[in-house]
Amino acid sequence: MRDSNMELLRIVAMLLVMVVHANFRALPVPGVHAIAVNPSGAFLQFVVEALSVVAVNVFVLLSGWYGIRPKVTRFSELLFQVMFFGILCLGVATLIEGRVPDDCWSRLFLLGDGHYWFVKAYVALYLLSPVLNAFVDHASRRQQAIVLAGYFVFQSIYGWWWEGTTWLRGGYSLPSFIFLYLLARYMHRFGPAFTRFNKWIDLLIYIDYVALLAVIMYLLKQAGMRGDYWYFYTCPLVIVGAVYLLLFFSKLHLRNSVVNWVAASAFAAYLTQSNTFTYAYYDNIIADWFNGESRMTFILYATAFIAAVFVVSILLDKVRMIIWRPIPDLINKFVNKTRK
Repeated sequence: MRDSNMELLRIVAMLLVMVVHANFRALPVPGVHAIAVNPSGAFLQFVVEALSVVAVNVFVLLSGWYGIRPKVTRFSELLFQVMFFGILCLGVATLIEGRVPDDCWSRLFLLGDGHYWFVKAYVALYLLSPVLNAFVDHASRRQQAIVLAGYFVFQSIYGWWWEGTTWLRGGYSLPSFIFLYLLARYMHRFGPAFTRFNKWIDLLIYIDYVALLAVIMYLLKQAGMRGDYWYFYTCPLVIVGAVYLLLFFSKLHLRNSVVNWVAASAFAAYLTQSNTFTYAYYDNIIADWFNGESRMTFILYATAFIAAVFVVSILLDKVRMIIWRPIPDLINKFVNKTRK
């Protein structure tokens, strides 16, 4: 059985992805006026963003924690899952709009820059994983530490503070994923001192990160200054928050088949609410409630909506898994035939 504590983290991370999209993707970042009118509401938004923005880094860290072991069938299933939900979301958008959406083929095959950026970066990471695993298996602990420290400094300068490169893009990129993957492999294999705190210290560090980041953003925006780079995936604070959330869950002891069953399909929620054909509907529903309801009503509606989308996505993915069931045998037969 998979480690249910880490599978629970996978579920939590996906819910946080949905929250982060419902916050500063669907809603505007509070500025000087919004803070002056409703300071507590604005601060709450900054807290929610700090809580949830670690989610993408957590997903990549999870892959590095266990290591990607690439197989043709697993890779094919990932592509099948992406295409399944792409076609499903295309069908939903066609029904809602009464016509086939513009540029549907480009969007379906992720040919545009903003189409499922995470999927494309993760696919590239998957393809490179044998090379990364070879480095982890053969490089010394000191060599790995030097590489990680050097790249962390480089990324912090050129991919966060000064944004001196376009190919790091604040963490929306393969190079950032490679760093997180190698960092998690290093932590899991060598257990350096910063990973050996009590789990409640890990959780406290994560909470402190949330509070600090929310205060920084609140003060910057209250002063009318730019602050979006503090929410970049390459921000050192965001990386620290993701690391210690991962470490907290890694020290829990949980075995639960239901958690594992749900976690196996958690990625489907991202594919549903971030699809290029449907994400605008998700965002617009959230925005309409935010602008038309009281804050408490909005929180209740948004929470119920996120939970509903998550549950529906899980159930749809279980259907996808049934359809997929006979395909691996066909793939293996084809692979074996080509080897002869």
